[in-house]
Amino acid sequence: RPPSELESLEPRVRSRLNGGVALEMSAPDYAMRLSMLKQRLETARLQDATLDISEDILDHVARIVAGSGRELEGAFNQLLFRRSFEPITIERIDEILGHIYRAGEPKRVRIEDIQRIVARHYNVSKTELLSNRRTRTIVKPRQVAMYLSKVMTPRSLPEIGRRFGGRDHTTVLHAVRKIEDQSGADTSLAQEIELLKRLISDQA
Repeated sequence: RPPSELESLEPRVRSRLNGGVALEMSAPDYAMRLSMLKQRLETARLQDATLDISEDILDHVARIVAGSGRELEGAFNQLLFRRSFEPITIERIDEILGHIYRAGEPKRVRIEDIQRIVARHYNVSKTELLSNRRTRTIVKPRQVAMYLSKVMTPRSLPEIGRRFGGRDHTTVLHAVRKIEDQSGADTSLAQEIELLKRLISDQA
């Protein structure tokens, strides 16, 4: 909110704040969340050199805790506490951190929602999306849907592969990396991805 709307502050304080630069702070994106978790792990290792949390675990936490940096810190502290008396798996993380990421993401996106919306956007059928057809008009939507399934749901690569016609997890990983690379170089594709994310979030 701009300083002028902060009615709890005295007028002279609001006036002084209005003379500065007001910046809108948005929640950190996935890449920033993963970087924050890695830095937090390095800091924790200064106190306990034996501390070992795999990158797969950090990656999963970064994907499901989509709120503020404070929520991310809380999630990491939960991991530290839990690992002292039980093994930490991705399935266990979903149980432990459910209250955190449900607060950050009130709607749980399903792979079925992604497949339906992506298929409609590219004017192909869901059956074609899950088929073995490799024409360009099918391959691109399929790879986009796999990518969105990875970044918008907590599902693992093998599970995503199973939901896309029983494909191997390496196929999903290839699709994710390809869309990441292409959207980084192609502004129109990046905008297309953002549009699909909004459509999926709104209709999920």
